[in-house]
Amino acid sequence: DSASAARKFNFFKWISIIFYVMTVIWILIYLNFYLVDFSNMLADIIVFVIPLIGLFLSGFFIGKLKYKFYVDYDYTFISGSIRVSQVYNNVKRKFVIDFDVSNIEKIGLYASETYYSYENIAGINKQIYTQNETPSNDKKFYYMIVNAHGEKFLMLFECSELFIVNVLKFTKKTVLEKELLRK
Repeated sequence: DSASAARKFNFFKWISIIFYVMTVIWILIYLNFYLVDFSNMLADIIVFVIPLIGLFLSGFFIGKLKYKFYVDYDYTFISGSIRVSQVYNNVKRKFVIDFDVSNIEKIGLYASETYYSYENIAGINKQIYTQNETPSNDKKFYYMIVNAHGEKFLMLFECSELFIVNVLKFTKKTVLEKELLRK
């Protein structure tokens, strides 16, 4: 759910900002109340530097963590190749996987009999490339069985029928599951 993800993103963003503000306050407090006396360097490190690093790193890592909640996936199809990327908060992109459509073994609708038979195969690497529990707009959940990078993947996509039609233009028509052909 995108509203829940946005709330979590904002929560962690503000927690991160609070840690950065606490870091600045810690520096100001230390500089105002304690004159740095280099005669006792060990005490300065213990009292000032270690908490300073802890506050700063907490803000940094919590700031990085916020992107894990507001994730979307982008499927790019260019002349026979599909590239999947994670998109964090509609800002940052991270490459996930790419494969040639000639490596697709089967395409079908999620929750079909064929999907469940593939899901129960031992050793298949299941990858879910959507955050939604129900498809949005005019999209549906499709699965692809792909042999790529020396592994067999069961990939779940949330995409439009047009995306699947364009992929089928570059594959053998036999990759389409029979249950999907009947619809």
